[in-house]
Amino acid sequence: MSTIALASGTSSHNFMRAPQWPLLRPAGGSDTPSVQRQLNAFYLRELGAPGDYGKTPQLEEYGAIAALEQSWNTFEESRIDLDHLPTDAASFTVWYSKLHREHRHAVAPFFEILSERASLRELAFYVSLEEQVDGRFDDVIALAQLGMTDDMKLALAENYWDEMGCGNLADLHTTWFAESVAHLRGFLGGIDLSAMVPDAALRNGNLLLMYALRRRYLPRLLGALALLEHTAPYRFARLVRGLRRFDMPESVIRYHELHIEVDARHGKQILQRVLLPLVTRHPEMIRELCTGCLIRHNIAVDYYQSIETAMQDLGLRSQIATAVH
Repeated sequence: MSTIALASGTSSHNFMRAPQWPLLRPAGGSDTPSVQRQLNAFYLRELGAPGDYGKTPQLEEYGAIAALEQSWNTFEESRIDLDHLPTDAASFTVWYSKLHREHRHAVAPFFEILSERASLRELAFYVSLEEQVDGRFDDVIALAQLGMTDDMKLALAENYWDEMGCGNLADLHTTWFAESVAHLRGFLGGIDLSAMVPDAALRNGNLLLMYALRRRYLPRLLGALALLEHTAPYRFARLVRGLRRFDMPESVIRYHELHIEVDARHGKQILQRVLLPLVTRHPEMIRELCTGCLIRHNIAVDYYQSIETAMQDLGLRSQIATAVH
């Protein structure tokens, strides 16, 4: 069973044990939407299409949402060690590199099994579940650029342009992903994912949405984006290897394979062209940048554990049960 230091202190996270969350349990019965579902619905209304302008949240709704967000942030902050943080750009680079390695170590058991042993139904479940968690990543990247200037803005603009298929409508990343999911969904055997998305999966999408929509969390967003992008190539590479075991068509694989290369570049760009210049100019931001990195790490580890648990609950899990535990 794998454990991982969250920072240079003594706190640790057990990859295979998702923490209970006493702060934000639904108050009602089984029909009461979870807090994460409430937040997700609210965020998607804030980012609604032009034609849905009438569904935009009203001012009086924000008080209750702010209370939920504060409770959630308090919980996430309680899970990380903020006592041993870097103090300048040089030590931040060392700290970040260490966290990057630890994150890969934490998620490796799950992704190695997807790569080498998971059934096609399990792979389809994983990819299809990701579709259910609408993180609106292209909109998050657009929002992250607000207020930036010079090369920092260009770094994120290049990231956004990649998401836009470099200007080619047929190459939009959202289109490629939808094509992959549409094909893989046929291997699920009629499972309705919409009613069974784990809260940990919703947190995975909601974290970026909250950070992007609440400007006071911009440093946390940038830290979270760096770690997300920088660690993605390994996950995509393992998934592609798993899909190729079943001779999936290129239309299914191309989205995932593309991100092995582009996310490696995006992660380096955010670190070198955004985070390090900010740390150099504004060392007071280090704590918030690190907070975003660490919370993103925990959220992601919980997310992948929740997928493994959902597979078990559905009877999908085969080798994963014995190989990870």
